[in-house]
Amino acid sequence: MLSIFKTTTKETLFYKLPTLIGDILIQVGVLEFLLHGTDMVRENNLPKYEQVGSWFLLVVSCLLTAWLLGIKINERGRSSVNIANRAILNAAATFILYNGLMAIIYELVLQGKLLGLQAVLTGVLYILWHLLMRRAIGLFRRKGANHYTVALVGSEPNMLSVCEFLTGSYTEEGYSVHGMFTQHPEEVPAGIRYLGTPEDAIPYVTQQGEALKEVLCSLNPATETDYVNRLVSTCEAHMVRFKYVPGMEGYPKRKMNISQLGNVNVISLHEEPLNTPLAKLVKRTGDLVLSGLFLVTLFPIIWLVCAIGIKLSSPGPVLFKQKRTGYEGKEFWCYKFRSMHASADADTKQAVKGDSRVFRFGEFLRRSSIDELPQFINVFLGDMSVVGPRPHMLHHTDIYSDLIGDYMIRHLAKPGITGWAQVNGCRGETKELADMRARVEKDIWYIEHWSVELDISIIFMTIWQLIRHQDEKAY
Repeated sequence: MLSIFKTTTKETLFYKLPTLIGDILIQVGVLEFLLHGTDMVRENNLPKYEQVGSWFLLVVSCLLTAWLLGIKINERGRSSVNIANRAILNAAATFILYNGLMAIIYELVLQGKLLGLQAVLTGVLYILWHLLMRRAIGLFRRKGANHYTVALVGSEPNMLSVCEFLTGSYTEEGYSVHGMFTQHPEEVPAGIRYLGTPEDAIPYVTQQGEALKEVLCSLNPATETDYVNRLVSTCEAHMVRFKYVPGMEGYPKRKMNISQLGNVNVISLHEEPLNTPLAKLVKRTGDLVLSGLFLVTLFPIIWLVCAIGIKLSSPGPVLFKQKRTGYEGKEFWCYKFRSMHASADADTKQAVKGDSRVFRFGEFLRRSSIDELPQFINVFLGDMSVVGPRPHMLHHTDIYSDLIGDYMIRHLAKPGITGWAQVNGCRGETKELADMRARVEKDIWYIEHWSVELDISIIFMTIWQLIRHQDEKAY
């Protein structure tokens, strides 16, 4: 039995099950379209795909994906980007499972164009369906359904910020604040019920029973040790989740990570999901597969065409190599197709709009981002990743590391050919310090929120932007 059905809850029946049924219908609909709406399937292969066994394998692939990855559509605190990422991951897993099973059992795989069309259509439709479901869930919760009830203990500044978050921008996440317990009633925000002093919270938890899901407490356990221990015990005895909201004023507002040194909890200012052996293995394997396939298939043809265009446009080598700052601040040689005439300031000056150093064919290379493709060599060698913060010139690292306090944090991940900052408009020339600061913030966000689905999403977003020629900074 699938894990999503182990406990039958309203969320399973009204959110997870419809999402799974929709996923299955999308897969069936796309395959039906490919078989009978394109006239591209070979006639000798068509009967095999029309067999009951083929459709059975497709449904099994959807169910296996739900079992392996779960359905997270209803989880609170997830952004639209995260929902889209999960949709892409679910679609990709189903695609791989189905075609893998068809290849093993029937020794049959859709021919190239149909395979690509299947991947794109299911990916796009999954994203639209999951976002639509997420929106519907948000509307239900806004109307008062499926609320997650919490009580707040303490009125310190950090708790007031949490209260604003729960009752403001995330009302569609379905948080319902019962009220606040504090020694200072005058500090209770407007619209929030004052439930009494912190001592009143203990009998309140007992009385509420299953109606209360979580207690958030900002009282200092060092000075309120006895009370906090009693409150924790009461919450645990009644299956109410207890969470401590620490005072972190003065520290950067980032996604932090708690670990232990001995019996002491230590808070790291950065969560680094990439800093585990499994994550590194997964990302490196993906990099090797993608870069290896590209280098032995398309790259030789692209190299030949670019070499001819570059040689006819400007004397000098086809490749331009430059030292850049990489993982953990180490230097490496970064490769690009040369798009400029040779100049003495190549290692210090960024390309600007209408740059006289860029020759005509080089303009095309830069506008289309084809000049970056030799960096797949860097990816294969291990200096870079397909997705990550863009590598900067050593000169810029020296300058901005002094001007921006958290600049060097972006080097806690391997630099990438594309990245979260680039697909969000932070690429190309940085005219103002604010431009670089915005790029650094997005690079740090990527490092703190890395996931396989995020990488896949960034790759798709990059391809989509290249197709649409959206980026005005591509010069």
